[in-house]
Amino acid sequence: MLADDRSGLPAGLRRVADADADGLIALVVAAFEEYPGCVLDLPGIDDDLPTPGTTAAQRGSPWWVVEIDGRIVASIGAGPLDRRACVELKRLYVDRDHRGRGLATRLIEVVERHAAGLGATSVELWSDTRFAAAHHRYEQLGYQRTGEERQLHDPSDTTEYRLVKPITPAAADVTIGWDGPHGAEVASLTALPDGWALAADLPDREVTITVEVDGSWRTRRAEVDADGSVRRLTSDGAGTWWRDGHEAPALAGATDVDVEVSPLTNTLPIRRLLAAGQEDAEVAAAWVRVPGDTVQRLDQRYTRTGRRTWRYRSTTGFEADLTVDEHGLVERYGEVWHRT
Repeated sequence: MLADDRSGLPAGLRRVADADADGLIALVVAAFEEYPGCVLDLPGIDDDLPTPGTTAAQRGSPWWVVEIDGRIVASIGAGPLDRRACVELKRLYVDRDHRGRGLATRLIEVVERHAAGLGATSVELWSDTRFAAAHHRYEQLGYQRTGEERQLHDPSDTTEYRLVKPITPAAADVTIGWDGPHGAEVASLTALPDGWALAADLPDREVTITVEVDGSWRTRRAEVDADGSVRRLTSDGAGTWWRDGHEAPALAGATDVDVEVSPLTNTLPIRRLLAAGQEDAEVAAAWVRVPGDTVQRLDQRYTRTGRRTWRYRSTTGFEADLTVDEHGLVERYGEVWHRT
């Protein structure tokens, strides 16, 4: 098996990019060729393959590839956490020359760790009935057939089995409470394999916030449940955003999400700037207004004023001094919020 890197991830693992399309398609085609009748379905079921990075970002679904010596040798993806507290494992393929070394098992573990960090209680997958060897491996790893099947009505005449594995949600690495103008708030920060999950609950306002960021603290997915509706934002981490799956050009260039009723999201630019060794920078955020339905771009500036203090300014004219802890979580936000 390939040696893991210092993060505990398989060597060569990274997020998929659109430039990986040709290598990824070659990997999938080679896998299908091992099973008579299995063919690529473009632009049908396999419509995610020509632009895999963009598609994954739009759907808010992490997708990883393993690149060794300039070649894509493996792939795996995960769906977002759904209302059943379940995450779907997707797109697991391993090049024939790299099988038998435990790589598939390690990739499955990446998805399970990601799902646990989001609070999932199960991971599910759908697998072609012809992939008997894969089913055997899944079952060895604790996945069980549910007896459910589905037909895809595709050129391969695919029928799939559903398999499910119960998992234990990960404990939060940090839990914090605030008191502020919107009542008490409880928030958490939980490590993911290559990023972080942040969550906050404001019971007095009946607002919940969930945010996923990548290893560079760039927002990849955010959901704000308020006023009886959910606003879902996804991003490629490079300035392109989607709202409920539809491109949101008004947010172009933003790196962070900023939910105005919580100090939780101030952590995102602060952690990113600290990691980059920056002490003063302009940032752009997708500003989620609550109440209401508005999401707009908001340009901001963060200036470090001390070891754990920052000055926040926005183009609305608002300014505040922030004190943060060792995790970059706000302890005091001007006279607005304070840690409990």
